[in-house]
Amino acid sequence: MIHKITVDGYERFVEANTIDNKKLIVHYIEYSEFLNYNEKTKLRSIGDVFNADIRIELVSNSCTTNDELYFIQEIANSSSIKAVVEVKKIVDEYTVLAKSSLCDEAILIEFENKISYQQNDRVYIEGSLEIDLV
Repeated sequence: MIHKITVDGYERFVEANTIDNKKLIVHYIEYSEFLNYNEKTKLRSIGDVFNADIRIELVSNSCTTNDELYFIQEIANSSSIKAVVEVKKIVDEYTVLAKSSLCDEAILIEFENKISYQQNDRVYIEGSLEIDLV
């Protein structure tokens, strides 16, 4: 459920809760509506429930770790995320599917640089929490 929407041009930063009540701030692009900073969107409202595919993009810092799965979002109104994920499938040299503490399904993780992680590696990442609305 949406608790807050911050708008800038086509960009949207949405504070929402997941089905299991985890608070997330996610970023997405709303190509059908350009608005000035913090102007109110007509497409979504506080209290709306939406379905979305979640992923972590723009991962610029990462390393293997033995830590437990977790995520943290420390910056207010930002989709910036730090997390430990477990690699489940290598998609290509920049992308993996990984288990995370964000949801029950494996999510896409997209790195800025080529990676050499293997299946079942635990990886600390820093990136941006993104969604595609379904």
